Amino acid sequence: MPIDLKGYPVFVASPSGLDKERKAFRATIDEYNNSDGLARKIQFIPVGWEDTLGGVGRVQSTINKEVRKCDYFVMILHDRWGTKPGRDGSNEYSSGTEEEYNIAMECFGDEKFSMKQIIVFFKSVDERQLSDPGEQLSKVLAFRKNLETNNTPLFHVYDTVGDLEKWLRKYLLRWVRDHESGIMEKVNNPIKPYDENAAQLKGMSKSEIPEEKNKLLEKDIKELLKKAKTLVGNGKIVEAETVYAEAVVQNNSPVAINAYGNFLLGLGRLGQAEAMYKRVMEIAKNIGEEEWEPVAYGNLGLIYKTRGELDKAEKMLKKALEIAEKMGDKERMSINYGNLGLIYQIRGELDKAEQMHKKALGIDEKLGNQEGIANDYGNLGLIYQIRGELDKAEQMFNKALAIHEKLGNQDRIASNYGNLGLIYKTHGELDKAEQMLNKTLAIHEKLGNQEGMAIDYGNLGLIYKTRGELDKAEETLNKGLKIDEKLGRLEGLAAAYGNLGLIYQIRGELDKAEQMHKKALGIDEKLGNQEGMANDYGNLGLIYERRGDIKKAKDYWEKALELYKKIGMPEAQKVQGWIDEIEGKGK
Repeated sequence: MPIDLKGYPVFVASPSGLDKERKAFRATIDEYNNSDGLARKIQFIPVGWEDTLGGVGRVQSTINKEVRKCDYFVMILHDRWGTKPGRDGSNEYSSGTEEEYNIAMECFGDEKFSMKQIIVFFKSVDERQLSDPGEQLSKVLAFRKNLETNNTPLFHVYDTVGDLEKWLRKYLLRWVRDHESGIMEKVNNPIKPYDENAAQLKGMSKSEIPEEKNKLLEKDIKELLKKAKTLVGNGKIVEAETVYAEAVVQNNSPVAINAYGNFLLGLGRLGQAEAMYKRVMEIAKNIGEEEWEPVAYGNLGLIYKTRGELDKAEKMLKKALEIAEKMGDKERMSINYGNLGLIYQIRGELDKAEQMHKKALGIDEKLGNQEGIANDYGNLGLIYQIRGELDKAEQMFNKALAIHEKLGNQDRIASNYGNLGLIYKTHGELDKAEQMLNKTLAIHEKLGNQEGMAIDYGNLGLIYKTRGELDKAEETLNKGLKIDEKLGRLEGLAAAYGNLGLIYQIRGELDKAEQMHKKALGIDEKLGNQEGMANDYGNLGLIYERRGDIKKAKDYWEKALELYKKIGMPEAQKVQGWIDEIEGKGK
């Protein structure tokens, strides 16, 4: 029996040298069509230069016709920009890929065409290439910088073909949701054609282009790292990465490699960051610079913490602490006490977490380490906030904020704005809370701090939920969820699923709510996050109570109560009240 399928052509553009990516593009689409598309009566059709038939005239003109017929456009770049495709009337482009991109943008801007979204992927380039890019890679970097500066189409950096396949699957699922909802709007920001020649003129400053490499070689490594940090602060991420790479190549030292790893970690590129920290470890052992071993172990601990591998993270941090104690490195001891405190906090072991943060604070006060003291205050504030000791928490956050503002530490300023925002939310001061959280988000966006942005979107979503702006809350929470999926940040995913479940509960969509809370519970159990598990049990109990299944509701609430009591949270009283109420009804 014939099936009526809706087809959406998806064009892939890339210069030569990306054969594996082009094969993965087609294989991913075919896999989706076979596994899910047929059942949903939808088919995505991969299109590229491979599909262009021979004939009279310029081949690129034929390819351009195929682009104009497509609903979606995917561009993939690595270290090549490509070669000129030849003239077509009065137009001349520097590469066939550039021409295809500009044709896609023309279609996106014209309602006569069905082009709905344009996405650009950049395969990561190692630091040696970045430090001396040459003509082809320089053009790719200038294009990426143009996208970053103008905030135009969506673009992502990936490390492996497997990462690219994951991104493609996410977009296929999103396009299916758009299809099934009947909302097939154009979803990029307003975009402009790309002028490769103009972009080169407006591209890297004179001191950053390859011709000036000799001048860079004369500069001290610390100056380069300072320059890179300044570029990050100004939101110039592409330029910053180029300078970090230059520093690593010029001076294959732990200080340069570690700084580059920290930069990558902030962008959520965990695989590359992990490789940098392991390289720091290897160099430190080979050249006998023992002081870098606790740094590498500590930073690897942060990678595993972000991934939700808490046991692995704890192991790394304890190794770092052990070496630092042996060396008598007080500053490094303080850092590792603080990071271990964060691990225990995620697990809900609040007394243990508080003990770690107070140890860190004691060391930092003796050292006069103002930044460390501020971080310790902030971490203690989080402990008091979880326990419901809000006045104490607010006092800690304000102390931390005052120091960070004095130091000009933008990322930490943002964190403390966010923490204060949550205090104001708890007090019911929603406008004040939203103001703080928007300040936080603006700083994280400027810094390119993906993890921070995900947290900010989650917190803003809670503000909108409290006001009853459920559609806005759902939209904002989903923004954070997408970033956490990209980062693989399990803690963030659990929170996002839990908060989306609350929205569906309010709307009465109980099946959807249950699905979200169970997803959150699965992750929280994996993390050993006792507070999260207690919240999930409590919310699942509420769903079953609304369905009239009192026995199941009570079972979940008793589990929640046990955990809340164990970690000393005031929510225990509320849950006990629910249990007492349903037991009273039973009588």
